[in-house]
Amino acid sequence: MPNSNYIKGRKKEYRVMNDERKLGNLVLRSAGSHSPIDVVSIDVSSRVIKFIQCKPDDISKLDRDRLELQARELNNVFRCEFVLM
Repeated sequence: MPNSNYIKGRKKEYRVMNDERKLGNLVLRSAGSHSPIDVVSIDVSSRVIKFIQCKPDDISKLDRDRLELQARELNNVFRCEFVLM
């Protein structure tokens, strides 16, 4: 049985996914990947792709700032392609 932290994290990921879908975005979840990206949200109309990391609501400001600084290098860097195989 999954531990309570996993259950809380998964619940938050699904809440974020639902919020993004309500905005009309295409949403993907990186389930169980242990990657820095939990949810990917694609807003086709504004051409924005969001890489979302879900953390507990009680994360410290120091940890939040550190994560945001590390992730800043992902902004405005990549060219995306759609590939059909």
